[in-house]
Amino acid sequence: MSDSYLSRLYYASTATEKYSPLEMGNILEACRRNNPVLNITGMLFMGNNFFFQCLEGPRENVNILYKKIRQDERHSNVQLLEFKEVGSRYFEDWAMKYVSSAAAIGKILKETGVQNFNPYLIDNYTLNLMIAALRDQPLPESSSKVDRVKQKKSALFRVFKPVY
Repeated sequence: MSDSYLSRLYYASTATEKYSPLEMGNILEACRRNNPVLNITGMLFMGNNFFFQCLEGPRENVNILYKKIRQDERHSNVQLLEFKEVGSRYFEDWAMKYVSSAAAIGKILKETGVQNFNPYLIDNYTLNLMIAALRDQPLPESSSKVDRVKQKKSALFRVFKPVY
């Protein structure tokens, strides 16, 4: 499937329970295993018991994945924040980038007068500032070595993708 209708979707949801780092790792592992099959890339942020996620890929595949996400019992109140066609991906090298540091968006929240992270209350301007900050947020050294190796292999595969 081509990226002729490349789309980007942002949604927010509320976690149904507190997730340990191990449980978040399991969620991310599933994303990183399944998303490449659908040609999906993106980012996941969790703060104040809210999920905030960006999904990018072919429009039909983004819709398929979003429908599955809405049915997932690990969260509730799934709300679409923005859905649009785009010319390029923000997270092209990430099957699913995970940013766990609230510091990545703290400055933006302060500048825009938002006291606590709550993705349901964020306007489009703040939403796009947050995405830019999260996109540029480096991974912590301690958890990124395996991801960097996987990402380099993935990038190498894209460069030398077999032609059928």
